[in-house]
Amino acid sequence: MGAKYRQYCLPGMLSVFFLYHAPVIFLGQRAFFNAFDSLDSFVVWYRVVTRQGYAWAPPYAIVEPFLGGVPKFTLVTSYNIYYWLNLVLPTFEAYQFYIIFISAFALIGMWLLCRHHLALNEWASAFLALSFAFTPFLPTWGLSIAGQPLLLFALLNIRNGKPAKWNWLIVGAFPFASNFQSAGVFILFALGALIAHDMVLKLPYRRLLLAFCVLLAVYIVTKIDLVQNLLGGEGFESHRMEMRRFPASRLKVFARYFLLGNVDVALSLHTLVLLPLVCTAFTIFAIREKRLPKGLTGTLAAITLICLYIAALQCEFIVNLRNQSDLLRMFSMDRFHIFLQLLWHIAAAQAILLISTRYRNRVIAVVAFAQLIVCFAYQPTYYERLIKPFVKIVPYHYIFTYEDYYAERMFGEIKSYIKKPVQSYRVASIGMPPAIAQYNGMWTIDGYSSNYPLSYKRKFRKIIAAELEKSDGNRGFFDFWGSLCAILYDQGLSYYEPYITRGTAPLTRNIVLSHQALKDMHCDYILSTENILNPEKSGLKKLAIFSSTIWRVNLYEVTSNQ
Repeated sequence: MGAKYRQYCLPGMLSVFFLYHAPVIFLGQRAFFNAFDSLDSFVVWYRVVTRQGYAWAPPYAIVEPFLGGVPKFTLVTSYNIYYWLNLVLPTFEAYQFYIIFISAFALIGMWLLCRHHLALNEWASAFLALSFAFTPFLPTWGLSIAGQPLLLFALLNIRNGKPAKWNWLIVGAFPFASNFQSAGVFILFALGALIAHDMVLKLPYRRLLLAFCVLLAVYIVTKIDLVQNLLGGEGFESHRMEMRRFPASRLKVFARYFLLGNVDVALSLHTLVLLPLVCTAFTIFAIREKRLPKGLTGTLAAITLICLYIAALQCEFIVNLRNQSDLLRMFSMDRFHIFLQLLWHIAAAQAILLISTRYRNRVIAVVAFAQLIVCFAYQPTYYERLIKPFVKIVPYHYIFTYEDYYAERMFGEIKSYIKKPVQSYRVASIGMPPAIAQYNGMWTIDGYSSNYPLSYKRKFRKIIAAELEKSDGNRGFFDFWGSLCAILYDQGLSYYEPYITRGTAPLTRNIVLSHQALKDMHCDYILSTENILNPEKSGLKKLAIFSSTIWRVNLYEVTSNQ
C-alpha cells in the first residue's frame, strides 16, 4: 500500500485540491467569492489600514477614512499572518493567497490527524482531508476552524509523549492565524476540559498543561489590544453595550446546528453524505454487535451536547439573564459550534473504521465521490458557472466576482467627477455595503465594525430615524445589533437587503433622511443604488449616474441648505 500510495494517492489528492482552487488561481479577480464577512468587511479593514498610512501606527491610532474615524485595534490586529500578507502583497493577491493557505493547512492537518491518530488508511485519510479542506471557511476566521485538526494533531502528540519541536511550533504559531475572541477562548476551554479529564483519571497531564499555558500566553501577546478592549475599548463606550439577545425556537436551533452547522461561519457540508454514513455505520454496528461503538458514540455525544447547549441559550430565562449582564450579553457564548466541522469529520473517520474491511474500500470510493461533488458544488465559481443553471442552492449569502463587486473603474469615474481630494469629503452608501466605497479609497461616515463608539451609533441613527420608524425589522437590526452602521431604509421586506444591484433596484424608492444629521456627520455625498424619490426632501441634489457590471450608482450631493 505504501508504494501504491506514493504512486497514486498523494498525487491524486493534490490534483483534486488544485482543481478545486483552480478558479481562484487562474481567473483571479474574475472568480466568484463569498462576500459575507469577507469582501464586505475583512478585506477592506486590512486594505484601509495598510494602504492609507496606518500600517505602522499604534493600536489606538484613529483610522480617519473608516466610519468617521475609529481606533485601529477595532479593525485589525498587527500580529496576524493576513496583516503581514497585506504589507507585502497587493490586496487581491494577499486575499487570494490567504484563501489557499487556509485550505492547505486544513488539508494537511486533517490528513495528519487521520493517519496518525484516527488509524485510517491513505485513501480514507485523503478523502476526509479533502472534504474538510473544501468546507466553506470564512477567511476572516483564518485557521480558527481550518487549523483545528493540525492543532489537535500536535496536542495529541504532546499528550502521548512525543513533544517534538514541530508540535510546540504548531501550538505557538496557531494564535497568529486565528481569532482569540471567536475561537481561541473556546479552544482553550476544550483543552482545559481535556486536561481536567486526564487529571481525574490520573493520566500524565503536565505536558498538556504547558501547551495550554503556551497557547494562552501567545494569544495574550498577539491580541493584547483586543484583550484590553474586548468590552468597549479604551476611551469610548462600545456600541455593543446596546446589544440585546432574543429567544428563539430551541428545537429549530438544535436542528439547524445538528444538520447544517453554523450556516454563517461553520457550514460543515456533512448533511447529505457524511451524516448518512455516520448514522448507517452506527446503526449497523449496534445491531450486529449488540453494543454501541465507544469512540463514535462519544463523538456524537459531543456534537449533540454542543447543539443542545446552543439551543438552551435561546431559552427565554437564559436570554433575559444574559441581557442583564454586559459580559454575557455582548459575548457570543454559542461559538462552541466552531468544533462541529472537525467533529463531524472525526465521526466520519470513526464510522469508516466500523465498516467491514471486505466492503470498506468500495464504500469509501462511493462516499468520497458523493461528498466531493457536494464540496465542489459549494465552491462559488463552480456553483455559479456549472451548478446554478441546473440546481439552485444557497451556498453562501452573496456571491460576486471580485472585480464586479468593487467596481474600481466605476469608482474612478465617480472620484474624477467629484474632482476633490478624497480626504476632503465624506460619503455614505445606500443599497450597497460601505466597504465598496472604502475599498476604493473614499472616506465614509458609515461602515461595518464589531466595535465602535456607542456615541457615534446614536449620532448616526438620527440620519435614518424616519426610515427606522417604517420597519420594525430594521429598527431592531440597528438598535439591538448595530455592527452595520449604515443607511438602513424601508425596502418592504422583513429583513434588510444590503445588495440592491442593477437587476433588483426599483424605478424609484421613497427614502427620507435627516439633512441636518447628514451635515452634522460631515457627509458631503451619497452613493445610492436606489433612485431616491423627491431627494430634495432630504436636502439632496442628484448630480450624475454611474454604471458597472452589477451596480447602477446615483450620486447625490448633500446641499448646504435644505
